[in-house]
Amino acid sequence: MRGNNLPAKKYKHSSPTVRRLSFECDGGSSRYIDIAKALSIVNRRGSYRQGVYYYVNSVEVYNNESGVVDIHTLPDTWTIKNAHNRARKLWSKMNRLVSPPLISGIKPQYHDFKVYMSERHEQNGTLNPSMQGINNTAVTLSAEDWVYSKFVSADDDGDVLQSADDFTIHMIGNHVGTPDNWASISAVKSYAESRGTVAVESPNDDNFQSNDPLVNVFDFSSEEQINEIADNLRLDNDEPPYDINEYVGESGNHMQQVARINTEQDIGRVGRASGFVAPFGLICVDPFGVSTGFRVVINLAVGTYGGVYAERV
Repeated sequence: MRGNNLPAKKYKHSSPTVRRLSFECDGGSSRYIDIAKALSIVNRRGSYRQGVYYYVNSVEVYNNESGVVDIHTLPDTWTIKNAHNRARKLWSKMNRLVSPPLISGIKPQYHDFKVYMSERHEQNGTLNPSMQGINNTAVTLSAEDWVYSKFVSADDDGDVLQSADDFTIHMIGNHVGTPDNWASISAVKSYAESRGTVAVESPNDDNFQSNDPLVNVFDFSSEEQINEIADNLRLDNDEPPYDINEYVGESGNHMQQVARINTEQDIGRVGRASGFVAPFGLICVDPFGVSTGFRVVINLAVGTYGGVYAERV
């Protein structure tokens, strides 16, 4: 009888999801991947948000020449997280300026906070995923509408056209543009500039005197042991063990290298690396010594977020 030899229902494949994402890259320049965008395109779903941490099981590089490809992500630090949260909250507050009762019914269906990884990402754009056919044919898919978030400033820049200053936002690096005409703002740099810093040179030792009589009560050595110990305590480790004037992420080169993959003809020109976490699903693909096109394949971990594993920030 038809249907009697089917698998048990508890093993039903209820949520088919493409978790193997393929991207065609050209040689010689850094390219950028946005996992949320790629998942939305390939799986035809609008529920994948950028502002989560996506988990990658492995990554592969297919190349027709010997070369090296570095894979970078944003650093998984508290400054990256806090800078993103601050920027997202300000963006949401800005959008509420035109919410009811002022204006109603204009919030888009796929409203989501989207950021660039760096100023170079903003300039080079985001790779679209591809599907593969016979004879190494690749068909690139595209998004109907995937626009990175814009800020519209009320700060009067005094321009002749009297138009509002609008700009995008990227996570790491410097600001792009000028105070009267910003093009893109660094979330980490803005976060750093908005915070107070820690106190330095603690404890306060301005009045310390190593020749004080009571300090020298136990200093019976001709080598001035007590005074040297006191000087060590006074001068060493009284400042933070990091640069108080720089946050990780204020440079466009402050990325986390998660893999270096090389391809050689004697191993079939295929390189593989183990998995990693990608904050906000943003990945930089940086070829070194590669002049021709190559393919990058991202294999995502299985989970409950539309078929993939992701965590809230």
